[in-house]
Amino acid sequence: MDQKAAFISQLRKSFQGLEQEPLEAIVADNLISPFDVVLPASVLKQAQDIVAGLFSLREKKSYQTHYLELAAMKGVKDPGNKSIMMSYDFHLDQNQDLKLIEVNTNASFLALGHEMYRAKGHPLPVSNFSFEEVRLDILNEMQLQGKDIPAPLKVAITDDKPSEQRLFVEFLVYNEMFKSFGWDSRIVDYRELFQDFNPDFVYNRYTDFFLSDSSSQVLREKYLSRDVCLSPNPYEYLMLADKQRLIEWSQEGFFEAHGLDEKTIALLRKAVPASYDVNLSSSEEVWAKRKTLFFKPKNAFGSKQSYRGSSISRKAFEELMKEDTIAMEYVPASEQQFVTPDGPQDFKFDLRCYAYQGRLQLVVARLYQGQVTNLRTPYGGFACVLFK
Repeated sequence: MDQKAAFISQLRKSFQGLEQEPLEAIVADNLISPFDVVLPASVLKQAQDIVAGLFSLREKKSYQTHYLELAAMKGVKDPGNKSIMMSYDFHLDQNQDLKLIEVNTNASFLALGHEMYRAKGHPLPVSNFSFEEVRLDILNEMQLQGKDIPAPLKVAITDDKPSEQRLFVEFLVYNEMFKSFGWDSRIVDYRELFQDFNPDFVYNRYTDFFLSDSSSQVLREKYLSRDVCLSPNPYEYLMLADKQRLIEWSQEGFFEAHGLDEKTIALLRKAVPASYDVNLSSSEEVWAKRKTLFFKPKNAFGSKQSYRGSSISRKAFEELMKEDTIAMEYVPASEQQFVTPDGPQDFKFDLRCYAYQGRLQLVVARLYQGQVTNLRTPYGGFACVLFK
């Protein structure tokens, strides 16, 4: 049985409600790699410590106070809850040290990643993680807002045109999972929320991170009034995932100013790459360093409009001056070689580390060739990580 067929078989085994869904047409051919990434157990320990360190920073009163004015300017409020199923994405440097690429509040593939490990018969990196933990995380999100838990809990899974998303299969999986908890769960386009269904909890995969688009205003009002528990939410994006945070975290003295201990500071200093604002006032300094940098828009996601500094033209660079852009220390993706049916091939990979609050829950790799992760590379895709 090939990887895709085995994966689909596992999904149907875990979620009987998927029996009638056309998964063969929905699951992309290169979604699951036939290969596994093998790494030292020390890398897993690093990931857990970095996740815990950044969340401890986020919880500092001085850190929250530091962003009060910015939150007001962005029109967001602390809703009380955090954000479920976030990820911290990393490259590994030549010393096997993790380098943070970005924090992702609206990360995909946690549920599918769990099922990928089961389909391949591999142990989970975090052995005691389960879907029961996801259930408890959601209940905790409700409780953090001071809400009672109705029976049944009404849950909406939302995005922009969910059925057209490349990982729509994951929405189907979450829908079946939530139903298995005894909840009233539905997949709803964000524009149609609250029309004929009033959810108590919204699992948000929509990438208008600050809900600033005019089409997001109903959801925004429900979030601000705390009429609904929205997770992930704009406040958590502001606190951890806005790329401007990477620039601030990389500044000398930032961690010290918020009272982190020396061990945590040393860990985060090593993990957070040097990052810079790209604007007219810094243009010559950044241009001089360009060959050691990677450029990406602050408000985009994935690899949209990203540039390797060593190959960027002056014209393209000057165009970036007009955009809200971050320049980050370039840390090339690690590579591993695998024997494919077409012969030995080198694949780059990054690591996606899922977490709730300060707890690491799952780690997957994304194997690819070329400049950026794309889930289109033959024999590439999501892969299990085996920590030895």
